[in-house]
Amino acid sequence: MMTKWREVTSAECQRDFDDLLDVCIEIAAERITEKWGLDPVAVVNAISGGQRVLASIPDGDDSSNAVLCEKLVDRLRSGSGEIRSYAIVSDGTVEEASDTHLEVLLEHREYAIQIRVPYLMTDSTTFDLGPMAAAVGQRHLWG
Repeated sequence: MMTKWREVTSAECQRDFDDLLDVCIEIAAERITEKWGLDPVAVVNAISGGQRVLASIPDGDDSSNAVLCEKLVDRLRSGSGEIRSYAIVSDGTVEEASDTHLEVLLEHREYAIQIRVPYLMTDSTTFDLGPMAAAVGQRHLWG
């Protein structure tokens, strides 16, 4: 039987993940409906409290989502001593595929989880979410 992440994490980790996921979905919905696109964005919870948002910066050469996510993780690593948890949200949609979805990596000092959130946009202002799927995520800052 697979252990559920809420059974093995602290209340702090659970609160952080719930809050980070909500913030990431709000950011994604706003950016996708306004610009019809989403470059990866990180939301960071500091150990001392407070939350900040880091946007990825495309450099022109290779600005794929994977590369931009890696660059965000590198920026986070440089300040990992000050970070309690973070999330990175990106558009996981492949151009040739018909399914659209968000990819959200959540990492706390205790645990990492990867969430896939399908979405539909029937027009430029409608952003409907489908059922989320979660899996254990890759740890990038705290192994």
